[in-house]
Amino acid sequence: MGAPQLTFSAGGSKISRQPGFDFITVTFQADQQYQKFECRATKAGEDYGVGKGELVASFSSTPANVERTFEIYDDYLINGDGDYRISLFAQGLDGSWNDNHLYIPTGSDAYFTADGLEYLCVR
Repeated sequence: MGAPQLTFSAGGSKISRQPGFDFITVTFQADQQYQKFECRATKAGEDYGVGKGELVASFSSTPANVERTFEIYDDYLINGDGDYRISLFAQGLDGSWNDNHLYIPTGSDAYFTADGLEYLCVR
């Protein structure tokens, strides 16, 4: 079945310490049931992906097409001023995450390079 595809909207693109601008609201839904959802913030230029960066929101199992909403506050961006990447990740019922599922062969825990080394893994 693979990883869920997410659609989302955000109530803003900048967060600051100024009252009224200190958070954004994110609303999302998945096209299929997911067992886990994570929203992570990483400062521009840092490595990002499932399990990387600051966890700013998470949800457990949710049916397909059910809208979820959360807020991201300036306090969550702990690496100082600057630009941040806000990433949304959902884990499908088969264990695959939407950030790398297209590269992992069905029935495998990893993508292997031509020389047999593990390149990506499902978390």
